[in-house]
Amino acid sequence: MIQYQLTLSYDGTHYFGWQKANTGPTIQETLEKAIIKIEKTAAPPEAASRTDRGVHAEQQSVTFFLQKKWDVKILQKILNSSLPFDIRVLNIQIVPPHFHPTLDALEKEYHYYCCLKSVQQPIHRRHSWHFYYPLDIKKMQEEAKNLLGTHDFTSFTNTVEKDPICTLRKIEILTLPEDRLMISLIGDRFLYKMARNIVGTLLFIGCGKIAPNQLPSILLSRDRKQAGMAAPAHGLFLHRIQYSF
Repeated sequence: MIQYQLTLSYDGTHYFGWQKANTGPTIQETLEKAIIKIEKTAAPPEAASRTDRGVHAEQQSVTFFLQKKWDVKILQKILNSSLPFDIRVLNIQIVPPHFHPTLDALEKEYHYYCCLKSVQQPIHRRHSWHFYYPLDIKKMQEEAKNLLGTHDFTSFTNTVEKDPICTLRKIEILTLPEDRLMISLIGDRFLYKMARNIVGTLLFIGCGKIAPNQLPSILLSRDRKQAGMAAPAHGLFLHRIQYSF
């Protein structure tokens, strides 16, 4: 068996997340159908991150096994010809059989986009949160430092986690042209809805709905109710997965 690792990009607007489900079309199911056309006995593909419904990916990492050793460029063309236009294989390589897209990931980077104008450009409506309340961005940048390092992030997940300890290496809050905002989060791992909950909390701090200097106590409380709302899924992009190669 040959294991292939591909870099997948997708617009998650019309999908119910990565993982195969009975509620509607998923990225995993759609990709699996394309792979089965190549080899009927192929196992379901595995991804580095199970993105939620409506979340997008610029560089999702996915693995699957095939009996045959393919030229990766030909395999890429075959898969893209079978996939819908909102899912694309950017790159394929052969990796060792023991490689695992999740367990071997060193860190993940998410980007979240917001539109701060009173009226949002229609071209951004599926890919950014229209947040038109005045923001103190400097305050957000200063407060975000409290989340850096290794912490118990129970307050920022919507499920009970066996291991809620994560390390955030970097948080950047950048202003973009046309009154847009991008928040970049880089960490070794992310809990369920953790990225969206952090973004929502930072925006609540920026608009005054959460008082300054509260993040340390929110972290220590291990209480999801203490943090801000989850930012909508459609503004979130899985930007990249970092491996040792």
